[in-house]
Amino acid sequence: LGDVYKRQSTIKAYVNIIYGCDKFCTYCIVPYTRGKQRSRRHQDILKEVNELKDEGYQEVTLLGQNVNAYGKDLDDNYGMEDLLEDVAKTGIPRIRFVTSHPWDFTDRMIEVIAKYPNIMKSVHLPVQSGSSRILKLMGRRYTKEEYISLFDKLRKIPNMHISTDIIVGFPGETEEDFEETMDIVRKVRYDSAFTFIYSKRTGTPAAIMGDQIPEDVVKDRFNRLLHEVQTISAEQ
Repeated sequence: LGDVYKRQSTIKAYVNIIYGCDKFCTYCIVPYTRGKQRSRRHQDILKEVNELKDEGYQEVTLLGQNVNAYGKDLDDNYGMEDLLEDVAKTGIPRIRFVTSHPWDFTDRMIEVIAKYPNIMKSVHLPVQSGSSRILKLMGRRYTKEEYISLFDKLRKIPNMHISTDIIVGFPGETEEDFEETMDIVRKVRYDSAFTFIYSKRTGTPAAIMGDQIPEDVVKDRFNRLLHEVQTISAEQ
């Protein structure tokens, strides 16, 4: 990478494995600004990880807007499960990855995480909403029930830490939809959660949807959610 890129640490390193995104969630501008997903060849990624290990790095974080989609745009029948396992086999002491989309999270990937002790038992799994109706409007491609099923599989891994992202006030969100979000938070009990108030992104489908939620309603829901996730995180 030469003079173009300087690492900030000599212990932890970030390694891009995929750029862009093909999911087109209706609130997200990334596919329009960063383009279609483009995976790096796994040989180049593993070479970079091995070089970092030889230089004494103790931890790598595999990066992408949706790391679980890694390899789907290539023709070598090699996916995130394979990459994660091969990175683990390098022997570098600690491995993390962000961010995961629930749609692409496979059972084999869960098996690989559980198998290798140098893969940190920490997964960021954005839910965005607990309402299946709102998830469909968001273009998230899973239901509340499917998300909980995946979450439960991950929770079976000993000492697993699971964090999430949640958006409050998406266009059309009713009080009942919001209560569905509160329900999933209480049910799965996240170790930590990042909560956001929905904001328009010009050029996205959600920005021109009708039934935008009044600001005072959104702020009230956000405060209620924030109190709930902070309480549960502290207990966890």
